[in-house]
Amino acid sequence: MADTLPDLPEDALLPDGARAATLSLEALERIRQDIVAGALKPDTKLHLGSMRARYGVGLSPLREALSRLAADGLVSFSGQRGFRVAPVSRADLVDITRSRQIIEGAALRLAIACGGDDWEAEIVTSHHLLRRATERHLGAGDDAGWAAWEERHRAFHAALVSACPLNALKSFRALLYDKAERYRRLMLAGPFRAEEVSAEHDLLRDAVLARDPDRAVGVLEEHIAITADLLDAELVRMEASGG
Repeated sequence: MADTLPDLPEDALLPDGARAATLSLEALERIRQDIVAGALKPDTKLHLGSMRARYGVGLSPLREALSRLAADGLVSFSGQRGFRVAPVSRADLVDITRSRQIIEGAALRLAIACGGDDWEAEIVTSHHLLRRATERHLGAGDDAGWAAWEERHRAFHAALVSACPLNALKSFRALLYDKAERYRRLMLAGPFRAEEVSAEHDLLRDAVLARDPDRAVGVLEEHIAITADLLDAELVRMEASGG
């Protein structure tokens, strides 16, 4: 009678070092998602014991994940205070906004220069899906609807620069996008109007597909600035109300 092998986790046969790296990466992505989505609020103390229970990982991969998030600016660390979710502020929002305008604008210029028919098709498709999500979900004021819209919004902005040949530039753009999304997700009931948001994305799509880099980057910078101005006003309102 043949022996029956027990079911094992997919990573059970990996060397210890590789398994630890896999667990660290999984924890990193889950914690990053929770920070960006606002499930872990700004300046929240990240107690290692409760974090281990929440994410089901050991102390070593958890510390590695938090250290990498600290390097990305989504987590802060000090010897006295330990790990905390990075705070939000108006100054930080300005920093993220201007950096994103510069980095995403540079990636967009390169994408326009290098992109082919498949890139254009990706933009058309992702824009269509974003427009539908905007009509259905933006301004609904619920977590599920906002998350669905953010998924389409992220895909559209990623599609715009997907033909950029510089992977490091695209990675930095993605990090800045995460930081900007965190502010948007904190303003779940913020002052976003579906018609205006769709109009901005329409202009951006048209400028990119027209292969006009100066106009496309100008529209992109204005689009990012308009959102930042709305978020800044919301931050001021929240500070005034003690929120």
